[in-house]
Amino acid sequence: MSPTVLHVGPVESRGGMQSTIRHHLANPPPGWSTEVIGTHVDGSAPSKWFAWRKGRRELVRRLRDDPPDIVHVHTATRYSWWRKRRVVAISLAAGLPVVLQVHSGDFHRFIDRSPLNGKRFRDLCAHPSVTPVALTPAHRDLIALPPDAAVIGSPAPALDPVDPDSRDPGKLLLLARSSPIKGHRLAISATLRMRAEGRDVNLHLSLEPNHPWVRGIDPEDGIHAHGWMSDEEKRELLRGVGLLLIPSEFEGMPVVAMEALSCGLPVLASPACAGILGGGGSIVPQLDARVWADAIAAILDDEQGWRQMCMAAPAAVADQTPEVIGARWANLYQQVMAGVAT
Repeated sequence: MSPTVLHVGPVESRGGMQSTIRHHLANPPPGWSTEVIGTHVDGSAPSKWFAWRKGRRELVRRLRDDPPDIVHVHTATRYSWWRKRRVVAISLAAGLPVVLQVHSGDFHRFIDRSPLNGKRFRDLCAHPSVTPVALTPAHRDLIALPPDAAVIGSPAPALDPVDPDSRDPGKLLLLARSSPIKGHRLAISATLRMRAEGRDVNLHLSLEPNHPWVRGIDPEDGIHAHGWMSDEEKRELLRGVGLLLIPSEFEGMPVVAMEALSCGLPVLASPACAGILGGGGSIVPQLDARVWADAIAAILDDEQGWRQMCMAAPAAVADQTPEVIGARWANLYQQVMAGVAT
């Protein structure tokens, strides 16, 4: 019988953690069974509280009646960390090893702002039954994990590049939750600037059409707010647009970048994504709408360069495909079971 890893996190919510957990469920590491307990839902504060209470009760029952071999906890900042710190404590009390994966790109700011949160995080990571995991070496250093701490990035789908001729280079895409650090307003401003200069560009967003950042802007102005998209709607856009924008103030290793690169979609990103795009993207050094408008225009004016990025993009995520990343997780889980993971 295969050993079981139980994932605990926001499997029903929007965002990168949900995508990562669903990837684990769809692509179990070789030799492992994967299961999940959800701890969060999108919606009102009472809905979120009831989801957490339900998830915690289910976790306690599961650890008592049918314990897995490993509990894999997915955390971000603020209330996510408040919940997951309790999940870790419950799991350790049940005598189970824990993999604690930090997803948030600004987790370092969260723990730096609060000495208490910082101490709690460091104390948990130092526990002999807890194995912390960062997304990239830079992410590991930012959150002050040891140099030999585990690093396993966000998963990419199987490589399935699209012919550049089927893409519309002037269609831009930004897929992110409506957080100020994700740069929606910068992307909107850059697009409107370019259209004012006579460029035929259109920006597609996962914002709700009535969101304050797009309210009063018509699709005729080149800004298209689709609301949160289904997997199929997202896939269709990723395979048809010409450029993914990630003008984020902070990122770890965004799942959407992995999804874009795997299908040959070039990525234009802030320095928060430095080191993960390979030849399939470009970094804009400043979070300034004028600078971003110029960077987008430069890519669109260099058709050959854009095509080269399309062709090079899949190679940038060849180490994050289900087969490769699954083997890395299986190896880490085996180390955890043997008590030798760092």
